Formats: sequence, structure tokens, C-alpha cells
Amino acid sequence: MIASADRLLLAPGVVLEDGHLADEVRGERWPLNAAGTFVLTRSGSRVGQIVDELGAAFGLSEAQARADVLQFTWLLNGLALVNLERRDRRFGRLVEWIALAARLAPSGAWPAAVASRRAVDTTTTFRSLATSLAAVWSRAAVVALAAALVVAQFVAVIGAAAAAYPLAVGLGTGIGIGVHEAAHVIALRGVPSAIVLHGRRLFVLHARVESNRRLTVALAGPVGAVAAGLGFAALGVVAGAPQLALVGVPMVAHALALTVACGDGRVACGL
Repeated sequence: MIASADRLLLAPGVVLEDGHLADEVRGERWPLNAAGTFVLTRSGSRVGQIVDELGAAFGLSEAQARADVLQFTWLLNGLALVNLERRDRRFGRLVEWIALAARLAPSGAWPAAVASRRAVDTTTTFRSLATSLAAVWSRAAVVALAAALVVAQFVAVIGAAAAAYPLAVGLGTGIGIGVHEAAHVIALRGVPSAIVLHGRRLFVLHARVESNRRLTVALAGPVGAVAAGLGFAALGVVAGAPQLALVGVPMVAHALALTVACGDGRVACGL
């Protein structure tokens, strides 16, 4: 959903130059027409303001200008070339999403997700780790909370009083996501990259690399998460702390990403 109050921003690593949109991560350029250039030169402006200015500049009706801007924005956002800065409150957006989902439910469709592209710095291993964790921490926290709540329900049903179990699973889930993506980025040291969050998807966008390097990058994420999980499990056994060992369980589950059921596995298999 795109609101008039949202600000349209060129994604990190994307620049407008000589009538072209250039992506420094992909290493590609796309030509723009006059209207596209007009819209993107107003990066940082509210969508509603861009609609008004486009209509005035090109003699379009308000409805046509809005349709053109929204269609263009959706296209570029789906390609992770522009971001949308949401100024309204999260609760308000949630209410709007639920209302729209209810209207679309009879057709079996869901509201389209807005993509968010975040910069990472691959110049050194430390910067790769730090910037990748900064890019995914919010998503990892949300998924970790959801996992903890799900486990808490099972704990409540079986009558267990160990609140540490949901916390351990939630912590392991969040850490696993962070380690997985950080391992991908670390394997891309020196390669222009970015992290993209698009609905339920979370992936690393990067410049083209040779096939052997591509295989290494694909394997690094799940292998890194599994290794970290086994480390937590071993530490828990040695320390006699089952809750600590439980932290490693969600991370070991990242081994599933090595199968063709997941993107990393398909890349590793050349699919």
C-alpha cells in the first residue's frame, strides 16, 4: 500500500544520472522518459506532492497523474530501486492492511508488500557483519517475538512453567536470521551488495560474481547459521543448561535452506 504521505526515495546504491537510473549494486542502467525523470528528481518528496507536480507539469488529470506515479513507483519498488519512507504510525498501517486484506480475501489475493532496500558495507569483514546485522535486526526481532509467542502457547497447553523455553527459541530464531544474512554478506566481501526486505522475503542483492563465488555465497548463510546453532547446543550440553542448547535448535533448522525447497539451495544447485 502506498499512501500520499509516504516519501519516495532512491534506494541506497541507486542514482539518477543523464536521464538514466543506475544501480551500482547490479551494475546496470535503465533509460527514463521525461515523466520518469521528473518523478525521480523529486526523490525525498511525498507521493501526493509528486502527483500534484506531475499533473501540473504534464497537463494530466489528478486521477491520471496518481495512476502513473503509483504504477511507476510500484514497478521500481518491486525491483528494489526505490524505497518508501512511511510517516504514518505502524498501528494505523496495520489497521489499513487488515481492512484491505478483508476486501481482497474473497478473490484469494493479499495486499502487495512494499520492498525496503538497505545498504551494507562489504569492504571489511567487520563492516559486513555490523551493517548486515543493522539491516536485518528489526525483521529478526519481529520473527523472534512471533516464534516465542508460538512456543509459549504450546508451553501453556502442556502446563509447563518454564518461561525460559519460549525465550530460548525466540532468541535462537532471531540470532539465526542475523547470522544467516551476515554470513552471506561476509562471503561477498568486496562485492557491491544490499539487503532487501520484501514482504516475507529477506535476501541479499549483489553484483554478479563467478559461479564458484556464487556457490560459496549461497552456502555461507545456512552453513553459518547451522554452525552457530551447533555451537550453542554444544555449549548448553557442556554447561548443563538445556535452555542454552535450545537456543541452537532454530539455527540448526537453517540446514533446510540447503535443499531445493529454499532459495539458497536452488542457487547452490544452479537452479
